[in-house]
Order: sequence, then structure tokens, then C-alpha cells
Amino acid sequence: MAYKTINLTPETYEKLSIYIHGNMSFNDVLNKLMEMIGDEEFYKYVLQEHRIRMKKAKSGEYIETDDLDAALDEV
Repeated sequence: MAYKTINLTPETYEKLSIYIHGNMSFNDVLNKLMEMIGDEEFYKYVLQEHRIRMKKAKSGEYIETDDLDAALDEV
């Protein structure tokens, strides 16, 4: 079986490791979590977030390229 590497922040790694029980792997945990939320529910969330961003952009609430670094530092 082929494996891929994903990058996680230390905080995310710690949160994810809490879900491991018995002989579960991170792969098992992620698959179970994805199964629980389901594709349709996840994409509904993504589309809602996109809709919010589009409304902000249309109303003039957008970030100029020059201000992007400062805005990302605030997150």
C-alpha cells in the first residue's frame, strides 16, 4: 500500500491524537471522522463559506493585495 505525508501543526496533531484508541492509526481516525461528517455536509459548509466571501467581495469588503500579509497575521 502506498502512503502519503500530510503536514499538521503541532496543535492539530495533538487534537487528532486524542481520537486514537486501541490499535487505530491516524488514517483510521481521519476516515472515521470523514465518514461521520459525510461529503454532502462538508461541501455544503464549503459552499456556505464561499457564498459569505462572495457577498463580502461584492459589497466592497475585500482585502487589497498590499494588506494581505497584515490580515493573515491577524488570523
